[in-house]
Amino acid sequence: NLAKVFATIRGQSKVSASLGIVASEMTNAFATSTSGRQSIMFTLPMLEKIGSDEDAMATTTGHELAHLHLKHGEIRQQRAESAKSVSNVLGTVLGLAGVPMGGSIASLGVSTITAAYSRDEEREADELGLSWAVAAGYSACGSVRTMRMLKAMSTSSALPFFASHPAHDERIERANELALKTTGRAC
Repeated sequence: NLAKVFATIRGQSKVSASLGIVASEMTNAFATSTSGRQSIMFTLPMLEKIGSDEDAMATTTGHELAHLHLKHGEIRQQRAESAKSVSNVLGTVLGLAGVPMGGSIASLGVSTITAAYSRDEEREADELGLSWAVAAGYSACGSVRTMRMLKAMSTSSALPFFASHPAHDERIERANELALKTTGRAC
């Protein structure tokens, strides 16, 4: 099922990428680009959790292909390099001004700002990936089921402004809105 879904969504997206499966303990899917070769990867636990739900496979595949299409990996790398420089300069300035733990404060502030950009990229990938999946004939409800599964597994109690991804509830609501818009029914 995964190979069929991947081929369909890759064709819809027109993103040249390969598919891989990673032996890992984590339940995850991700996009990567190494030496110009783009890939999306599913971990074995992610495939186990999704099971035979082709809509969930399609929306997850669309999301990861959208990251590649939108060049989020390259943008994140550039942003991380810039953030490190800004954090170092700001930490030095705060230290010279006598602010205790100036470097830590600067690092925390810069991390908060870069996490916000990351959440926006995740929203953008959700939207584009869902649109590709829906255009290919899959249901946006696959994303809702995936987000509910990830939410049920989540043990994180991180503060929202430090999170790299939007909250599960927000992502569920957005996928529900798309399902309602495209089919007249929420999930």
